[in-house]
Amino acid sequence: MKQGSLATPRFLVYGALVLVQVFFGVHYLAAKVVLREIPPAMWALIRVSAAAALLLATVALSGKQLPRSPTVLARLALYAIFGVVINQLCFVEGLSRTTPGHSSILMVAIPVGTLLFAVILGAERFTLRKAASFAVALLGVLLVLRPTGLAEVSLTGDLLIVTNALSYSLFLVISKRLLERVDALAATAVLLAWGAVGMLLPAAFAFDEFDAASVSPLAWTLGALIVVFPTALAYLLNFWALARVESSLVAFFIYLQPLIATTLSVVFFGERLGAGMLAGATLIFVAVWLTLRRTGSDYALSHRF
Repeated sequence: MKQGSLATPRFLVYGALVLVQVFFGVHYLAAKVVLREIPPAMWALIRVSAAAALLLATVALSGKQLPRSPTVLARLALYAIFGVVINQLCFVEGLSRTTPGHSSILMVAIPVGTLLFAVILGAERFTLRKAASFAVALLGVLLVLRPTGLAEVSLTGDLLIVTNALSYSLFLVISKRLLERVDALAATAVLLAWGAVGMLLPAAFAFDEFDAASVSPLAWTLGALIVVFPTALAYLLNFWALARVESSLVAFFIYLQPLIATTLSVVFFGERLGAGMLAGATLIFVAVWLTLRRTGSDYALSHRF
């Protein structure tokens, strides 16, 4: 636990982490509505650009300094490719083709992917228990990808979501060392700004099919809420929590995302939870639990990378 954590009651930290997962869980449903009216690549550009502007303004108001080192700026630009551009583009393109329930369940595999990349890059030792968690997670993902009654277009969406999760997992591993040496809020603001620049080219192909005037007030309202809550505010709450509790505990709260998102998907989109999807989700949850279960007080990556 980091310095200063004892001054904050744990129930406040837990409340913040639950709130973050509520934001993310509701986000799947809200984004599905937005993507009906705004092309995925265009929405990714709008979301990241607006969130970057909000965080840059927050940095300025807080009196913090943005990173100025050319090396740090260059590394943040590289990390933005995996943590923002590929991550966000695959997420919105995938979500536009599959269901919120599937998306949230597949995203729960991020901690497993993070550990896998850490092992490959030498940040952690490989063990039989880790191998078992990888195998269980893979089986779970395959079951979710091929449940009874899914159309081929949904498989494409699911594969894009998996790519999104793996890209973000790689980002977490390769960026950790730098993010431990710079201010998290300022670095994330720059990261999102670089991500917005990187999304200009993919979004350019969607300009012809995007008519801002035709987008409904509901879609714009939901879009604004996504920018503020599951993007900018969620980042801030996660940073605040990470300064006070173990990162493994922060990651553990990801379990709430599929519960919230799938419940909303069943209620509002009529998604049916087949046996394959439920079995796959269960296996992914078991794999993540095995991955996050540590004998130490913190997630291994925080010590090894």
